Amino acid sequence: MLSGVPQGSVLGPLAITMFTRPLGIIAQRYGVKYQLYPDDTQLYISLDPDNKQNFSSFLNNLEHCIVDIRLLMTQNLLRLNDNKTNIIYLASPHCVKSIKTQELQLSASSITPDGSVKNLGVIFYQGINMYEHVTLACRAA
Repeated sequence: MLSGVPQGSVLGPLAITMFTRPLGIIAQRYGVKYQLYPDDTQLYISLDPDNKQNFSSFLNNLEHCIVDIRLLMTQNLLRLNDNKTNIIYLASPHCVKSIKTQELQLSASSITPDGSVKNLGVIFYQGINMYEHVTLACRAA
């Protein structure tokens, strides 16, 4: 193995901190909020859907933030997996209908907004309801 840290190693927590700290600094530079996990990073923004100029500006900041994170990861021999990158707009059902869903442009690929995403085992639906999660839990039971 040329890079990485074995899972469960003594140096694992230190190594993860060293790799993820710069991600937080980049996100803060663009005004993007973030959650960091050992194998996952979540970026998010909060905005007023009625303010169209604000909406485009925030999405532009998010795109630039992801470009800088991709560059950092490449420099550290890591890879941002575009196939596992999702975008979702969470809003009330009324607001979801009024949002013009925009794709995020990430280098050669574009990320289309999803209607639902799985986050730590819970399915989040763009209309802020638990319908899909409850349906899947009932089906599994």
